[in-house]
Amino acid sequence: MFTIADIREIAIQIEKNGEEAYRQAAEAVSDPAICEIFTWMADEEKRHGQWFATLTSTDPLTEEQMELEKMGRQLLQEMVGDQTFSLDQKLLADTTEFCDALGQSKAFEQDTIMFYEFLLNLINDEQARAQLDTIIKEERRHIKQLEEMSKCGPDCSNLALI
Repeated sequence: MFTIADIREIAIQIEKNGEEAYRQAAEAVSDPAICEIFTWMADEEKRHGQWFATLTSTDPLTEEQMELEKMGRQLLQEMVGDQTFSLDQKLLADTTEFCDALGQSKAFEQDTIMFYEFLLNLINDEQARAQLDTIIKEERRHIKQLEEMSKCGPDCSNLALI
């Protein structure tokens, strides 16, 4: 029912939504360490969106598949829209604790993974499944990075290297 193009577009939208939420939160918080986390996460979401934009399929679509793709994309857009899952803009902006910022970011990554795993069950195309699995692995990498940050605390000197 869903094509690689559908998956790509919805992944890009989810990443854009996350990037926007993190950037707005980075502007709203007063703690420099929390601002740095949110800015780093926004940059990561942007980078992921750019990476997802490169996902393509070499298989031409039949007329029926093109119609299904159109319906699938519309359905996914309605499901996701401006969705940020557990990322609550006000909660992010009001964050004052380093570990809370990491926890909120980790919860968003976990929600994103669950959504992508849901989509995985709706996809029959093996190439699309493989590419979505790659997306899921990238989101899991984010979680590991956030866990590493929680070990070093607010004194992490360079979050991008973790």
